[in-house]
Amino acid sequence: MKNSHLYLTEEERTLLLSVLFQQNYASEILACELADIESGLKTTDIGHYKKVTHLFDRLKNEDL
Repeated sequence: MKNSHLYLTEEERTLLLSVLFQQNYASEILACELADIESGLKTTDIGHYKKVTHLFDRLKNEDL
């Protein structure tokens, strides 16, 4: 099994985020995360859930 922690440089993280936004995948990933949590496929604490929900709402309501 591969290591679940991948180290990315700041430049790589910036590039990844840029591509996710350009391809409109960022909100899709958050939607999948929320669906998995709400259906019980993933367990998490309420703080994480609220943060993901808030970020998802921001992405959906902003002109990106």
